[in-house]
Amino acid sequence: MKLRSYNGGLVGPTIEVRPGDTLHVHLKNQLPPEPRPPTPDPNVPHGFNVTNLHTHGLHVSPAGNSDNVLLAFGPQQEFEYEIKVPTDHPAGTYWYHAHKHGSVAIQVSSGMVGALIVRGDIDELPAIKAAQERIFVFEQIPYALIDDPYVPGTKANMIETYQVFIPDRWELSGRRTLINGEFIPTFKMRPGEVQRWRFIHGGTMEALRLKLVRESDARSVMMQHQIAHDGITSGRLDSVMETEMFPGYRVDIMVKADQRPDTYLLIDEASPPERALNGRAETRKVLARVVVEGQSVQMSLPDERALASLVPFDGIKNEELTGTQEVKFDMDLSVNPPRFLINGKPYDPNAPPRRLVLGKVEEWIVSSSRFQGHPFHIHVNPFQVMMSNGKHIWKDTLFVGANQSVRLRTRYERYVGKFVMHCHILDHEDLGMMELQEIVPPDSGGGGHHHQH
Repeated sequence: MKLRSYNGGLVGPTIEVRPGDTLHVHLKNQLPPEPRPPTPDPNVPHGFNVTNLHTHGLHVSPAGNSDNVLLAFGPQQEFEYEIKVPTDHPAGTYWYHAHKHGSVAIQVSSGMVGALIVRGDIDELPAIKAAQERIFVFEQIPYALIDDPYVPGTKANMIETYQVFIPDRWELSGRRTLINGEFIPTFKMRPGEVQRWRFIHGGTMEALRLKLVRESDARSVMMQHQIAHDGITSGRLDSVMETEMFPGYRVDIMVKADQRPDTYLLIDEASPPERALNGRAETRKVLARVVVEGQSVQMSLPDERALASLVPFDGIKNEELTGTQEVKFDMDLSVNPPRFLINGKPYDPNAPPRRLVLGKVEEWIVSSSRFQGHPFHIHVNPFQVMMSNGKHIWKDTLFVGANQSVRLRTRYERYVGKFVMHCHILDHEDLGMMELQEIVPPDSGGGGHHHQH
């Protein structure tokens, strides 16, 4: 097996920070020299051994040597990232991954991902502090036996081509989603025990519909109590039978085992085409076993009122809005290879960015075309998803189904600089479904003019 990785593992080390910390990451690129010539078109996959680092979901500066995804480092280069986490940053579940345009999908699907936990207020709630914590980094690693371009005349299990991302390839390969680099791991719980699980979808190949079912009777389900989405405490204990996740999502849940010993399966329930990642149905798969055994304990779930006091942001009211932004994800299938577009255009690193003004509060209307859905992700500032049932949630990544349109609200706070917004089907991003953004200070000139700095 020959895969690109962080520190040689199938998943990178877990990084923990507290609000107010400065995160120093020394990135050393020890990948081999590039065997392929560069491409003139930025949206043809390229630079598979050129890399960088993105702290997904963190509200930090996108400039300089902070969370700057416009930087790129080739083989034998190294770089010192210095990411200042603000003192009021929400405590929760985040992650980091490679984000070099042209090779994001190939590096992330190879395992260049890791959990990034911001410790803080929610960790001190008695019922949460008492609960054992588990981190689940879900990955799909679509390796295949191919001619090794680095050692001519030999074959190796590798990810060296975007052919692996063709819809249905993953399903037909028989490969399975890994958890923390493991195939169907076993987790233990005691009868009556409460645990806190942090789910991170660090994969590239499929939607996850996570469900805990009794092995002997799949109709019997262990409930999941959702307390946070994309690292942001919701203030509620939303009890669900199933947690749906798309690439980039994080969901924190509390689970409480029954009083009687039993074995449960964590399954990825079958997804119909409209809720699948690439618009093709996905089959049901077993991802892990949960064995409830041993001495019974009495533990309680966290109190909803205590959680409600930890919601980090005020909801955005109609009267706060100062403007609107539109995003249309689309694919032009009339050409081969297809073109991947936002508002009719492929990514152009030299085009003037979408200009956003610091301090403004805007509603974003995001839609997907009729072919398939796309997970919308924007860096720097999270957004509020306006739910029809009034249970609004804050997120940084949201799947927008085919022919669907969603309303998101966001505040441009604290940071200025250039960053990106893109589809989190990462091969779509590499193929052009990305757009440059720039947050500018409010006094930096008139209307839609673009200032070269």
